[in-house]
Amino acid sequence: MFIIYRRTGGVLALLTLVGVALTVTVLTAAVSAVVLLVGLAIVATTLVVRAVLPKSWRPHTVPPPTPWPLETIEASVVTSTASSDEHDAVDTAVDMNSDKR
Repeated sequence: MFIIYRRTGGVLALLTLVGVALTVTVLTAAVSAVVLLVGLAIVATTLVVRAVLPKSWRPHTVPPPTPWPLETIEASVVTSTASSDEHDAVDTAVDMNSDKR
């Protein structure tokens, strides 16, 4: 029994492999360029629309509510003094709002 060694590949296989690799590289670069151009077109269109449209036409963003401070407010009950007993707060408010001034 003879062992036969057959050499596969060669120059033709190497050239085919180089051609496939080159084709894949070119197609990848072309797809990347198209994606980049589409992204730039979207950004340019957005900037032009923002420059042309007045601000009143754009939707207004509502600022988020301010969070309640984490500090505790200390308070104490105030008792009435002699000067506050003399004048009633309701009568003073009525006098300030009257037209007799």
